[in-house]
Amino acid sequence: MKKLESRGKCIFCGSTFSGKRITSHLNTHLFQKQRLLDTGKQHRQSYHIRVESGSMFLQLLLDGEIILKTLDRFLRNIWLECCGHLSEFSYQREKVSMSRKVGEVFYKGLKLDYVYDFGSSTKLDIKVLEVFSMAAEKKIVLLSRNEPLKIMCDMCGKKPALEICTIHDWDAFCEDCIPIHEEECKDFSDYASMPVVNSPRMGECGYTGGSIDVERDGVFKME
Repeated sequence: MKKLESRGKCIFCGSTFSGKRITSHLNTHLFQKQRLLDTGKQHRQSYHIRVESGSMFLQLLLDGEIILKTLDRFLRNIWLECCGHLSEFSYQREKVSMSRKVGEVFYKGLKLDYVYDFGSSTKLDIKVLEVFSMAAEKKIVLLSRNEPLKIMCDMCGKKPALEICTIHDWDAFCEDCIPIHEEECKDFSDYASMPVVNSPRMGECGYTGGSIDVERDGVFKME
């Protein structure tokens, strides 16, 4: 899929920013929150990270006491899980144990690789953007996520796509053009049709969507 413009909404104020600007905006809120908590008395840390694949991103705040398996589970539930495939975090091609605490592994600027499914793999890039001297309110806080991308119908170009065809270059089709493509591609209705979802796992294996933040897991809506 070609890279599309991505935008994300701030959990704190509800404002929407480009994928490039959302990081600095979120950090403004997080630094303010850190000051209000009187961090000189804080012994816990939290980690602001970005997870991305192509145009899609997650901005998360992780409590430093959680283990990487907790992050793995979150990524599966919001973006990846289809058939219980294996997954792995790695640093410079060396596997990082999922039993390690985030606070033992993460530091500002760290870049990790993550892969889900070693067959039809989905690979994610993880970067630690900032470290805060405060505990996160939850184990993992979803600070922002790209809104559904503007994936339009490849046949008419007029409406948002609802389904893709996995055997025709992942061409995408709107509700009006799906029946037309079904006539041209006999495999489409049998097994080649997959839903458009807000995830880099779209079109792979049996993935049909996540179980976290489901209201933003759908298709682009025309204004």
